[in-house]
Amino acid sequence: MLTDLPALTDPLLYSHGDPHAVWRRLRRESPVSWHEYGDHGGYWAVTTHAAGLEVLTDWERFTSTKGIFLRPNFKDPYPGAGTMMALSDPPRHDLLRKAIMGLFTVRAIATMEERTRGVVRGALRGVVETGHCDFVRDIAARIPLAVSAELLSISMDDVEMLAKVTTEAAENSTDIDGIEAQLAHFEILKHYSEIIEEKRRNPGRDLVSALVAAQAEGLDITDEEVILTCDNVIVAANETTRQAVGAGMLALLESPAQWAALRAGELRLKTAAEEFLRWTAPVTHILRTAQRDTVLEGVPIAEGDAVTVWLPSLNRDEKVFDQPDRFLLDRTSNHHVAFGGGGHFCIGANLARLTIRVMLDELARLPAEIEVSGPPQHIASHILGGLTSLPLAFRPH
Repeated sequence: MLTDLPALTDPLLYSHGDPHAVWRRLRRESPVSWHEYGDHGGYWAVTTHAAGLEVLTDWERFTSTKGIFLRPNFKDPYPGAGTMMALSDPPRHDLLRKAIMGLFTVRAIATMEERTRGVVRGALRGVVETGHCDFVRDIAARIPLAVSAELLSISMDDVEMLAKVTTEAAENSTDIDGIEAQLAHFEILKHYSEIIEEKRRNPGRDLVSALVAAQAEGLDITDEEVILTCDNVIVAANETTRQAVGAGMLALLESPAQWAALRAGELRLKTAAEEFLRWTAPVTHILRTAQRDTVLEGVPIAEGDAVTVWLPSLNRDEKVFDQPDRFLLDRTSNHHVAFGGGGHFCIGANLARLTIRVMLDELARLPAEIEVSGPPQHIASHILGGLTSLPLAFRPH
């Protein structure tokens, strides 16, 4: 254990420090390292690409059923453990994922491009007319739900409210068991509990309808678990895109050559979107629990030990990425893990990719100069990575 490093769970490391310097040293000196964590024992931190993917893809050795994030009482039973999609292993996880996967395929998401472009274009025109905005709160936090409202069983009347509460849930992620985070999740659960019977009577092509249809066909899932799964999907879908777009926008504006190349049409948008995702890795760590005594990179791991995979570190692994600390929108070899890995690979990945690609295209076409007009604020969290605020000024030309 390296004792002279700041704690990976220290909020200040993410709001005012340089976690990448810490991860860089861990990759070099102790890629599978032990860290104490308050009164609850400790955890293993995995910081290299190969070892991290080994943990994420081998559910028989490393289970999701004990929780997926470090939290103050992470040794206590987690609500929904073993039943919710994010907190289950095969075969249950695969059954739940299959029930909704049809909504998130490449083909299904491709049909949403026109809607996505309309939402993004309208939002950007609005801030150009105003002349300024907080890009994270006014654009990145609202566009994902406005784009995917119908898919996620949300009426347009509820988009603003749910965008607000998903943001509150994310920004209180330092203590995901705290009262503010719980109140935000309560509003999401309340929304879905109120529409589940309506979707039974009038099903559509949306998340709740897919789950209740699978339930009617014999899937072993209660109404409560349907609602919890919806909470999991909506927060994940919103936050992945929000953080990648927000932090990626800052990196873009801090890289004049990259911004100029984008505006000149010299970059492939799909390639650029992948670099946005690599650069940010919206989820900072993923927790797994060892199912049995095992060995990882030569380090003995005991049954029951908490094992965390630090995704931004994997995305800067020098053994996998050339010039990993440079933001390169034309990066062609980009095996990032921003969406995780294995069976729990983010179900909303295709939607996030579409939204980021369209956002980049519309930004490149925007008839305005854009500049950072105030200090960006980083999320003070070891769970989510990105920004809480990015003030921008727009000067039409």
